[in-house]
Amino acid sequence: MKKIFLCIVLFIAVSLSASAQKLTAEKILQEVKNHFETVKDYSVELTAEIEMERLHIPEMKMKLYFKQPDKIHIDSKNFAMLPKEGFGINPAEYLEHYNASITGTETVNGTTLYTLKLLSKPEKNKPLREVFLTVDGAHWVVIRMESSPAPGRTIFVAMDYAAIENIYFLPVAMKLQFDFAPPADTSLTEKKMNTMRMMPRKGRVEISYSNYKVNTGLGDAIFEKKEQ
Repeated sequence: MKKIFLCIVLFIAVSLSASAQKLTAEKILQEVKNHFETVKDYSVELTAEIEMERLHIPEMKMKLYFKQPDKIHIDSKNFAMLPKEGFGINPAEYLEHYNASITGTETVNGTTLYTLKLLSKPEKNKPLREVFLTVDGAHWVVIRMESSPAPGRTIFVAMDYAAIENIYFLPVAMKLQFDFAPPADTSLTEKKMNTMRMMPRKGRVEISYSNYKVNTGLGDAIFEKKEQ
């Protein structure tokens, strides 16, 4: 009888422990954030191939500087035309501004991948935004993202990673596709509407990363906006 009782107690303890350790979407995002924060700063050279509707853009060379928590500076004249999602995914923003849930898991080459659905928390005068993330459960990085930052806009990002300096798991390649529908807001001025209609509505961007320099102690001056 004692053995049966002990087995029951052990089973309950194990069950409770497993339940307590069950991953939630918030815990997954926290793991991604913890990994993200191991990199205090970095610089990296970027090569971008861009295809946009009604535009011919030659290959672009850029240098990107990053410093925690969210400082970014890019040495390039033309990067402003690219969606900002192409220059990094900040997990702290998702934890602060979105409610998240796990919608699926799969195992690829022995690694568990988690699919998360994020819905933005209500904010005054801002539409709800929906984001889907795929997280690599071995390295805790976002490898795919699909978002609708505004009505009629969709962005898809896929990222490849590698161990930099045999320590830091950082992006080495990124593919981005976007599709922006013309605005339906009739309150906009005719000039504004015409300007937005002339902007590229579809495009593809491929970026390769090289020559990382990580945790070198970048100063703040490089991130300050220079007066024109």
